Amino acid sequence: MTVPRPVLRGFAALALLCSGASTTWAAPVDTYTGQLRPLLRDRCFSCHGALQQKANLRLDTVAFMRQGGKSGPALEPGHPEKSALLSRTATADIAERMPPEHEAQPLSPAQIEVLREWIRAGAPAPADETPEADPASHWSFKPPVRPVVPTIHDASPTTRSVHPLDAFLEQGRQKRGVTANAEAGRLVLLRRLFLDLIGIPPSSADLDAVQNDPSPDWYERCVDRLLSDPRHGERWARHWMDIWRYSDAWGLGDQLRNSQHHIWHWRDWIVESLNRDLPYDEMIRLMLAADESHPEDLDRLRATGFLARNFFLFNRNQWMDETVEHVAKGFLGLTLNCAKCHDHKYDPFSQADYYRFRAFFEPYHVRIDALPGEPDLTRDGIPRAFDRHTEQPTYRFIRGQENAPDTSRVMTPGVPALLAKQPLNLRPVSLPSSAWQPERRPWVLEDVIASARSRVTRWRSASNTAPAALAVAEAELESVECRARAIRAEWQENTQADSLRVLAIQSERRLAVARAQQAATEAEAALNAAAPDKKEAAQKQRDSARQKLADAQQAASKPPNATDRFTRFSAAAWTPTRFLDSTKDDPDTGFPKNSTGRRTALAAWITDRSNPLTARVAVNHVWNRHFGVPLVPTVFDFGRKGTAPADPRLLDWLAVEFMDSGWSLRRLHRLIVTSAAYRMSSSLAGADRALAADPDNRGWWRREPIRLEAQVVRDSLLFHSGHLAAQMGGPTVPASAQDGSPRRSLYFFHSNNDRNLFLSTFDDALVKECYRREQSIVPQQALALLNSRLVDEAAPAIARRIQAHTRSDTEFVRESFRTLLGYEPGPQEMAHSIDALKRWIETAPAGSSPAAARERAEAHLAWALLNHGDFVTLR
Repeated sequence: MTVPRPVLRGFAALALLCSGASTTWAAPVDTYTGQLRPLLRDRCFSCHGALQQKANLRLDTVAFMRQGGKSGPALEPGHPEKSALLSRTATADIAERMPPEHEAQPLSPAQIEVLREWIRAGAPAPADETPEADPASHWSFKPPVRPVVPTIHDASPTTRSVHPLDAFLEQGRQKRGVTANAEAGRLVLLRRLFLDLIGIPPSSADLDAVQNDPSPDWYERCVDRLLSDPRHGERWARHWMDIWRYSDAWGLGDQLRNSQHHIWHWRDWIVESLNRDLPYDEMIRLMLAADESHPEDLDRLRATGFLARNFFLFNRNQWMDETVEHVAKGFLGLTLNCAKCHDHKYDPFSQADYYRFRAFFEPYHVRIDALPGEPDLTRDGIPRAFDRHTEQPTYRFIRGQENAPDTSRVMTPGVPALLAKQPLNLRPVSLPSSAWQPERRPWVLEDVIASARSRVTRWRSASNTAPAALAVAEAELESVECRARAIRAEWQENTQADSLRVLAIQSERRLAVARAQQAATEAEAALNAAAPDKKEAAQKQRDSARQKLADAQQAASKPPNATDRFTRFSAAAWTPTRFLDSTKDDPDTGFPKNSTGRRTALAAWITDRSNPLTARVAVNHVWNRHFGVPLVPTVFDFGRKGTAPADPRLLDWLAVEFMDSGWSLRRLHRLIVTSAAYRMSSSLAGADRALAADPDNRGWWRREPIRLEAQVVRDSLLFHSGHLAAQMGGPTVPASAQDGSPRRSLYFFHSNNDRNLFLSTFDDALVKECYRREQSIVPQQALALLNSRLVDEAAPAIARRIQAHTRSDTEFVRESFRTLLGYEPGPQEMAHSIDALKRWIETAPAGSSPAAARERAEAHLAWALLNHGDFVTLR
């Protein structure tokens, strides 16, 4: 066959474009479909496709190119020099070149050459070429409708077609010509359920109970027991904490941090909410706006730790950007962040939509509220969100540059028009007095006074050695009591309020003098004790302290009046930032009496049944963590660039069922784990036909083995050794105390700067973004199970616990396999294990007693099984 010379030149350019790939001779149509159309889709369709048609021009079919727009046809087949499509993409004039520099990368010389030769060849295209679909018709933008559950005929006994999930899956299997695996054995199922639902393996007693249970509903009863177990909330809280980006405070000091101190209160709220089966939609509403819906309820206010976690010191715009990005990704499966600098290239979201979404969050800030019995907010407190800057405007940033705001137009809160099924109910919220004056909470003043009295008592007992400290404590108590009387008088509109304020100010000044006196005394003592080479520095500190004392004494001598500054109790402290306005953002001046209601309106829209995304995204996350593979692979992108589910009907059925059940996560878990699909074996034995027909298991014909998460690996080691603590909740375990801690890994301090090394080795969650855990297999994991202190200490303890319930080597081996791996050893495994025990006993160190030699050998066997692949795999 003779190929025309122009086409040869085009293929030469195509070879250059492919950069090293072997040259393939193909028709010009293939050049278009295989190279040019994907290129145009990536660079041009966002402005000239179904999303929008700038200058009335569409480029998503050759017919549209020839039709052209306001400037005439974009394509003249056979005439590259007359085709605007080529001239506008090839020009060196940046002002004229397409795509615009700020929108996408320009075409490379090789790509331009391919385009040129394709046009010269006549610009051929497939006869059946179709334009991009209307974005509104995308599957995820249409509300889910409950589909009819398929009726399955001639289904295998393992399919249990009465279960809706299995009916959908079996229909897909039959189309692929594959048959579902049989149900896994009881031991495998029990280990699967325990690790999946509570994150802890079954005990030997649990295994015995199930193996000896003749009742037909043993499995369902086990499911219900585990779903009611308090450890279920701990297990699934970690999953949601991945998605919601839980992080303890981190940075370079107290004033340089992300997240908030005491953010663990939010973690505990998640655990407790899951154990109460709080509806998922209510969880979202509380996380986004509990400060507006329940402003006096500290228990619910913990939920707004979701927003407090986003705090970022150095740049409020980054704080806002991350809030918009991860609210959209985590709850809606939308990459709304892609529209920050320009209109979204794939989804029908404009740049204005991004800033309208940001406007929901523009007013909010973060503070810490006092808890009963703890007036010191550095020790404890509830980090929570509240609207501080109620009049703060939102502007669109030109090309996303925060130094180039378009101040000509204030962006009002709103959602993308395509998804705005119902009008937003934006109404300001009038807050109760205790929300904007937290010191009104009944325990606050009493706790502050009690704390001051305690300090006086402590220093009185040591007054011989600490007279200065006693003086400070007594002055502080006087000041606290005076302020408390003045504050109460204000609340009661007492006629003596002004007089009490004056007394309180005088007391505050005396306290300042006492503190300055103590500092001066300490500086004088330091000077007297300083080494010769430190004298000069110590003298400067002494002089500075004396000057501050003089200033305090001078201030105290001035007559105060009721208009002077009055220091209120800091019952609701917040994180100071360099962006706060000292004239407006002083906690002493009080907080706003009203909240904007914006976040309440947003939460209502997200959780409305008409929102097509929320329930789908949630059930996809739950499915992913039960099966190891999500229904929608792009778990945080349900948009047009994402990957559609293999069976949208199954996803929609689950989403509607989830909403109809009252958004109950517990019912969703039960629905999934009682399906035959969940109970299938993961074995590949005899699966040659299925592997040939469906090697990627798209038809869910077998259970996918899942790599256990880092937390489950560590917690299992502690559980088997008998060292795992049952304690729930409370402050995080700091990095310095983690090595010997018996607590569940959920409670470890977890931030971008401080991540436990053992957990990190097994793909622990990243705090910046972790919508789906990595499942790597790297040498460091094997080394951690071989040599880590955790395993070294666990193996002997595990062996001793197993040995206590066995009477022979055979029983010990059998119980070790059952307990640690979840299955009975086969004949060869049994024989090799017994032989290994004998050899280890024979090679025990000289002088070892028979009992010590046996204990050592049994510990070796336990250690070997901890390094077995099945120990870190959920079959």
